[in-house]
Amino acid sequence: MTRKCFFVDRIDPGEERIRLTGENAHHIENVLRSKPEDEIEVRDGRGRGWKGVITAIRSGSVEVHIRGEMESSAESPLDLTLALAFARFDRMELVLRQATEMGVSRFVAFRARRSQYGLAGTRLRKRMDRWVKITREALCQCGRTRVPEVVILPDMSEFLNLAEDEARNAGGCLKVAACEQEPERSLLSLKGIRPRCSRAVVAVGPEGGWHAEEVDGFGEAGFYMVRLGPRILRLETAAVALVASVQLLWGDFGSRASGREDES
Repeated sequence: MTRKCFFVDRIDPGEERIRLTGENAHHIENVLRSKPEDEIEVRDGRGRGWKGVITAIRSGSVEVHIRGEMESSAESPLDLTLALAFARFDRMELVLRQATEMGVSRFVAFRARRSQYGLAGTRLRKRMDRWVKITREALCQCGRTRVPEVVILPDMSEFLNLAEDEARNAGGCLKVAACEQEPERSLLSLKGIRPRCSRAVVAVGPEGGWHAEEVDGFGEAGFYMVRLGPRILRLETAAVALVASVQLLWGDFGSRASGREDES
């Protein structure tokens, strides 16, 4: 069943009627074939959502009466950043959509040594716009209220700086990178070292894997290198497996209480 939920930039306090236009109106009128009196939901991506009912549909415009604000429990207690080295963009977009559904708070993309793709100038701006659009669509589909932040960085050193800032500002965080180069440590073993955490940064490399110097850089930056089982995984499979495992061990795939504890 298609979820009748739509993204809006904002709804002012006390506002009772809004007008949806553009792609939202097109989807309501021509795809869902909705009619007046049909109920919908709207989200602002900043933690708020509302129930509404369609009052009128005109060409290119849908009027909605706001009935009240909604409470949502769909946000994970784990503040989770997923970093992905540049790879084929269709694969990255699949990961971005799935990661949003799984509760990721932030998506970071950067160029690794073995990335075959890069972004700059107009291409970067267009890609950013598309990725933001994907996160908003996924947010409406899965019932979240906070759209993940999308960050595009030029290289790995910038990502490591960002991860360090995240840890410093939060008083610490769990940092993990998936690696095929025979690390003996597993994610489950980290649970014994860090039984609880409220913030984590996880990274997945490009199709060719991490360069040896990048592995060393992760170690110097305080990342745990882990192997995701004995098989070689495609980038999109590895990213989803890593996010799902971290959410199970420290987020809300297990129990909501599992992500709450002081980092010190």
